Amino acid sequence: MSKPLKIAIVSNTSWSIYNFRLGLIRTLKELGHDVFLISPKDNFSAKLIAEGFSYQNIYMDNYGTSPFNDLKTLRQFIKIYKTHAFDLIFHYTIKPNIYGSLAAYRCNIPSVAITTGLGHLLSYKNVLVQFIVLQSYKMASRLSQQVWFLNEDDQHVFVEKGIVKKEKTYLLQSEGVNTDRFKPKRPFECSPVVKFLFAGRIIWDKGVGEYVNAAKIIKTKYPNVEFQLLGFINPNNPNSVPIIDIEKWQKEGILNYLGETTDIRKYIDEACCVVLPSYYREGISRVLLEAASMGKPIITTDNVGCRDVVDHKVNGYLCQKKNTEDLALQMEQFMQLTCDERKAMGNNGRQKVLNEFDEKLIIQNYLDFIARFQNNA
Repeated sequence: MSKPLKIAIVSNTSWSIYNFRLGLIRTLKELGHDVFLISPKDNFSAKLIAEGFSYQNIYMDNYGTSPFNDLKTLRQFIKIYKTHAFDLIFHYTIKPNIYGSLAAYRCNIPSVAITTGLGHLLSYKNVLVQFIVLQSYKMASRLSQQVWFLNEDDQHVFVEKGIVKKEKTYLLQSEGVNTDRFKPKRPFECSPVVKFLFAGRIIWDKGVGEYVNAAKIIKTKYPNVEFQLLGFINPNNPNSVPIIDIEKWQKEGILNYLGETTDIRKYIDEACCVVLPSYYREGISRVLLEAASMGKPIITTDNVGCRDVVDHKVNGYLCQKKNTEDLALQMEQFMQLTCDERKAMGNNGRQKVLNEFDEKLIIQNYLDFIARFQNNA
């Protein structure tokens, strides 16, 4: 048996490590690996420490483009990597992928860059900034052992733009979802009031505006319908929806804002359908995976990282990006389904997640890679 490794997991938030990769890091720890977590400190950092993992805070300006701030992050990465001499590093999200990969190469540590979605990478208004970021990504990709993607669209973009050679890429089917934790909580039943739930970061790119406008259309035609909005409002994000707008929509009776939560299951369970009209470049939408895993029909856009979870009219509906009328049309189609048809749609979603996106399947991809890495070491 190969000796355990000292493995670093690096991301731009502790929140994402805890919510997206907890099953992975627990498995690695159970197998005897020394797992070290690196991310900016937030409310979930203490939860990671309480799990028994070594944790290191790092400075990272997630939304800024200042070269001075990014240089500070790079220097911290180099210092941490020199101090701990990891055997292998997994980087997630743009800045860790770029600056973490550069630092790992500088310290002669093998690393993997995992692209969890391109976000605004291809939509920077400043062409010079976009060029610099893409060139930096290109350099970092060359220095990483492999570059992993969560969907074929992102993989194709990187290969097409010459950022990475295809033979160096690997397609990971999402970050997985714990299907034992996210499962139907009770027998399926149809509520007399149809509840649509939007859950996610409250930013315009996720389709909040389209969701609200579609709600206005539906509410003029159907009295027994409720639109819910659940998620975190981050004033530091330039695309964040202002709280004043949310208060206005709530006062007008368009939707109910449910605040934020550390456990989304209760809200998914009470919803009839989960809606995400995102035009953001998702990796694979987590909330869609969680909703489908809990047997809920879903409505989302024919967009990168969203369409992967939906088979149109089988476990949900796809609508056009930035198209309020088409979103409302798909909502109306859902409302016209019988209770048995809604139940079948939810069951289809649950089965799709079990077959393609179960966390156990994703973790096995990591274990297979680590086994090959150990054999070649």
